[in-house]
Amino acid sequence: ESMNEMMIDAIELASHVLPDHEPDPDLVMAGETNLMGLEELADMEKLKELFEAFSQRRDILHLLDQSIRAGGIKIFIGSESGYDVFEDCSVVTAPYCADNEVVGTLGVVGPTRMAYEQVIPVVDMTAKLLGVALSQENR
Repeated sequence: ESMNEMMIDAIELASHVLPDHEPDPDLVMAGETNLMGLEELADMEKLKELFEAFSQRRDILHLLDQSIRAGGIKIFIGSESGYDVFEDCSVVTAPYCADNEVVGTLGVVGPTRMAYEQVIPVVDMTAKLLGVALSQENR
């Protein structure tokens, strides 16, 4: 996937948290089916567990919460997340701010072999753009 496509996908996802959309959801997820095409996650049992974790939300919300407390980009590779279900995945997160206050976290889940040099700047820039958009919405 090219850098532009990743940015477009990330901005589309981020747009779901803007006030004009749903009323303040705790967690907005999109693109989970993209994980189905990854070699590392070809095992149906692994995919089932991962999708179950997404639907239960607790584990992913806990990871996103850790990112808010850490400030800045946070990367969890495989077992570093503390959750077996993410053993074959990496999660790259960045908090976003509205009017200088952290209001949420943007994250990307992908394979441990993902192109970090592309994903990290996309997550970082999208979180910043989302913060700018939310700050403007509040005015």
